[in-house]
Amino acid sequence: MNPIIHSENRKAVLMYALLMLIALVWLALIFLPPWLIANEHRFSAMSLYRAMSGFCHQMPERSFHWLGFPLAVCSRCTGVYAGFVAGLALYPFFRNLTNLEIPRRFWLVVAVLPMLADFGGDFIGLFSNTFFSRTATGLLSGAAIAFFLLPAWVAIASSTSPEPMDHSFKENYSA
Repeated sequence: MNPIIHSENRKAVLMYALLMLIALVWLALIFLPPWLIANEHRFSAMSLYRAMSGFCHQMPERSFHWLGFPLAVCSRCTGVYAGFVAGLALYPFFRNLTNLEIPRRFWLVVAVLPMLADFGGDFIGLFSNTFFSRTATGLLSGAAIAFFLLPAWVAIASSTSPEPMDHSFKENYSA
């Protein structure tokens, strides 16, 4: 086996594992405050809720609950973060970790558009979104984001730059 190819593969696997570890720790931090409160560590729980408030509105009625207490972020944010972990887990089944080609932006737009429509439609009063719609659109968006972030993340440890598959806005978005 070519030592350069082997080295690049090892770096890609290491970067993949590191990103997965970071994502899992982040997801665990979302579940930690209810556990801390249930085990009478209120100050630690409140500190985590406070820290996460910069990322999410944390409305209890829009959040999953565990052990009788809301998670540190709402259902949409939980969906995004859980979807990201799921996307990372699925990534090796669809693409080689050493492939630094970033998917066409079109696919990111397709994945994020339902979440934006769900939020926007509710915000302007066209319809009321649901707990399920917030969670599902978050999951879809998070999973898609993993397919865009991982090649760039792997490129950090690689000797090459990520390669965008689409070369110009005009080529990809003109009618």
